[in-house]
Amino acid sequence: MISLILYSTILISFFLILIRILIRIRNGSRGKIGHLMSVLGSGGHTHEMITLLDSFVDSRSHSERIKFLSFVISEDDRMSSTKLQNFVKNWQSNSITKYAVFEIKRSRKVQQSYISSIWTTIIALYQALGIVLETKPEILLCNGPGVCLPLIIICKIFSPSTIIVFVESFCRTRTLSLTGKIVYHLSLADHFLVQWPKLKEKYHRSKFMGLLV
Repeated sequence: MISLILYSTILISFFLILIRILIRIRNGSRGKIGHLMSVLGSGGHTHEMITLLDSFVDSRSHSERIKFLSFVISEDDRMSSTKLQNFVKNWQSNSITKYAVFEIKRSRKVQQSYISSIWTTIIALYQALGIVLETKPEILLCNGPGVCLPLIIICKIFSPSTIIVFVESFCRTRTLSLTGKIVYHLSLADHFLVQWPKLKEKYHRSKFMGLLV
């Protein structure tokens, strides 16, 4: 049974890698920044992301190159949706006039069984695939919530021209979050940023740029 699962995993992985190579050949080189997609997690993750985006968009050198912002939130995360609306007006007063909000299912809710989370993860991956293929983001910006994993995986496989930027949460001072560990050890991000020097010492492939939020 275990050998069958292992064989199936290897076969699927090989198939996905092959698809990724073919798409990379078809798409060619990466283009200019036009569409920035960010993932809003619940609670502190959303506050950090909005703070990060606020400073990013306020920079003239960045805002003039970004023409479209999109946000992905969990379908049951009303708080993040409310916080986002409070900041949109400020961004629209800048050179960025277009934005869109997409909802995605959580791969696993708190206290949800791992067996049932298999189905919700499949749904989340399917939704992420539709969002990525429809919008074709130049940059995917994430900061730690588990809801970003399906989008990272889909971009890595089906949209290799997308630059994936993962910013580990401000509250992670010595160890990475679970999502951060997955993204780091599987090399899923093009740029993996940490906000504390201790993390840079421990995870050598990360980039330390000081406090970002």
